[in-house]
Amino acid sequence: MTSSGDTSDGLFVVFEGIDGAGTTTQCERYAARLRARKRLVHVTREPSTGPIGSLIRLALTHRLALPPTHQAQTMALLFAADRLDHVAAEIDPHLRDGYVVLSDRYDLSSLAYQSTTSSADDDEGTLRWIREINRHARRPDITLVLDVSPDVAAARRRGRGGAAELYDAAEVQARLAEAYLNADALVPGDRVVHLDGDASPDTVEAAIAAVLDALVTDVPQKTRAAAPPDSPAGNS
Repeated sequence: MTSSGDTSDGLFVVFEGIDGAGTTTQCERYAARLRARKRLVHVTREPSTGPIGSLIRLALTHRLALPPTHQAQTMALLFAADRLDHVAAEIDPHLRDGYVVLSDRYDLSSLAYQSTTSSADDDEGTLRWIREINRHARRPDITLVLDVSPDVAAARRRGRGGAAELYDAAEVQARLAEAYLNADALVPGDRVVHLDGDASPDTVEAAIAAVLDALVTDVPQKTRAAAPPDSPAGNS
């Protein structure tokens, strides 16, 4: 099932939430579950590992200076460009080959983060503009939002260490948590499922499996090509 109407066995799943929600952990856990079922699976992320995504990561870690004005708009444009490259170079090819593609973030992140951090007074106008610059991005088959309290997420971020990133301020994360609670309104028409991200990783993993297992068709990791009728395999 894919949103572009093709008939492959691929499935495009997005994991979303504030920083520290556990999206990366749960992407990897569900991928391991699928590999154990011998299912084709590909884990990816945004920002991507492509050229534009690499530039965004420099900005997120303060190693690339952003312009003093319109920072949210600049980031939204960078993310939109990275997303189209990500879809064309990585997501679509894997879906065509029948993979389950698990993406740690997608355009819901842009709608939440860039609208929340924008200095523009017209929130609805900002959201319409972000949707417009992402209008060519493939829609996910399903988006899982891990709703987590800002305090729990902050404790997790402290636990993993590392330098503070662009959106790590407590007040920003609190506004983002509120935005994700209303994720359905940010991506109207998309299939969005909310899960309790405050729960233990094992509990969240089980909840994700309960949602996704019914959607994932069992396609082997490798399909043996049909053998000619007179070959040993063809006579087995």
